[in-house]
Amino acid sequence: MSSAAEGKREHELVSRRMLAFASVVEHLAVPNELAALGNEMLASMRDDVEALAVYLVREDASLDLLLHAGCHQPPPAHAPDVRQVCGLAPDGPAGHGGETRIVEIGPARPAWIGERPSTLAAVPFGGGSAPGLRGLALFMLRQADHVPSLAALLELAAHELSQALVRDVATAQGQGQGQGQGGAGAGKIRVLLIDDEELLLAHVRRILERAGFAFYAAQSAREGFDLATSIQPDVILIDKVMPDLDGIKLLRMMRRNELLSTVPVIMLSGQADEAARVAALGEGADDFVVKPFSAKDLVARIEANVRLVRLRRDAVWRQGELLRLRQSQQELRTLLDTVQRVRDDERRMLAREVHDQLGQILTAAKIDLRLLQDRVAQPDTLPPAAEMAAELKAVLSSVDLAIAAVQDIAALLRPPELEEGGLVAALRWQAAELRRRTGIDCTVLHDPAGYVEQHPFVAGELLRMCQEALTNVLRHAGATRVIIQVAMRNASLLVRICDNGSGIPRARLHDPASLGLKGMRERAASIRASIHIYGRPGRGSIVAIRRRLAYR
Repeated sequence: MSSAAEGKREHELVSRRMLAFASVVEHLAVPNELAALGNEMLASMRDDVEALAVYLVREDASLDLLLHAGCHQPPPAHAPDVRQVCGLAPDGPAGHGGETRIVEIGPARPAWIGERPSTLAAVPFGGGSAPGLRGLALFMLRQADHVPSLAALLELAAHELSQALVRDVATAQGQGQGQGQGGAGAGKIRVLLIDDEELLLAHVRRILERAGFAFYAAQSAREGFDLATSIQPDVILIDKVMPDLDGIKLLRMMRRNELLSTVPVIMLSGQADEAARVAALGEGADDFVVKPFSAKDLVARIEANVRLVRLRRDAVWRQGELLRLRQSQQELRTLLDTVQRVRDDERRMLAREVHDQLGQILTAAKIDLRLLQDRVAQPDTLPPAAEMAAELKAVLSSVDLAIAAVQDIAALLRPPELEEGGLVAALRWQAAELRRRTGIDCTVLHDPAGYVEQHPFVAGELLRMCQEALTNVLRHAGATRVIIQVAMRNASLLVRICDNGSGIPRARLHDPASLGLKGMRERAASIRASIHIYGRPGRGSIVAIRRRLAYR
């Protein structure tokens, strides 16, 4: 294969993966359950990935299956390591040591993989964002060309799986423990008791189950801390004295933990003196109960603390909503000022164009016509016909220039491609202009299946948003390649602008000074469309605009 053909093939491959990368990024905007991600991942990466299987990695490096999609047969539910799952040689790569590994599938191919995949990628995830919870994603690949872009795509997919693992698997483990200790029904107040006395555990279990609570228990401080971070209960009961860690020290650990800092903690103690109560409350305990206690007193204290925390959270939520409303009002005022300034600038620009070009051309034509009129008005000294024809030709030339200036101004206001060929034609014209003016490789990909041309106003607003996105790419991204995708997805029009530049910083997404981004959001709202903007350092930016087909 020639170098030109290889370059073209690599260009198409990387462009396709950029679009798959954008599709996976869009999934991050909406939290999904782990069980629902398999088919979505497979659909987004269907050109590269044949099937996938996701495993939970235990402390002893053994694997437990969490989900699979597209597999020829169900993968093994349990395995001592990845070598046995994938039929790799005993000295083959383990695949969950912290880095992505892409290996060829050997002759000992397990039946669940099937015959079509030729290569396997093992991508570890979790651990840092979910202490004690690690996962391994196995991707059965149709091809493994251009490994850097493939690895970036697979690692992004694994990152999304990691987020779902934190949300779902940890909660599922906590609920499983709760069900083994009395059941954790939906909507119940979840209470965690951390105490090493078995008699007290049994006594409190009976009290709380009769009261309709979901009961969890741990018999050591460290086990209780891990369980608390996993299930995030509504109330935590802590014994002040435990063998492995003092209850006060455990309370300090919880108050320093982001997940547990606002969970109400009730300290249980056999010491009724004031010093013990003050020490516990001073470290962040919400209540103090002296043993032995009555069932009614304990239940009442739990319910009171839960109500108090919920009231606090409601107040914080209302305050946050009020702040967001005020911020939105301020942004709206800023945007209105910006819109007015932009309109004034456009008026001044059009005035300059009309005055400097059209006005001067028409003035020159008028002078030529006036001179010709004066000469014709003197019948005794009529100019020769050749001179009159030359002067009329000059006037017609000025008129032609005036018509061209009018066309330029009209194209500036609304491109003729938008009127004649619709949104896709206008985007292709815009891409060609960007390539001609800057040399940036800008491509428009249009999937005609089910495509419906939008109303002229809607198409115009979509074009303006794309123009603003391209302007940002030109000014800030330092990109060499841009892809604009137009397609129908799930009864919605999808327009994506992807680049391979530096990636828009997260801080700029809602920066009051980012007037262009605010203008794009305002245009999206005017046509009842959603717009999402993503950026990753060194991996480019994505602008995704989605509008339901029902909105015509």
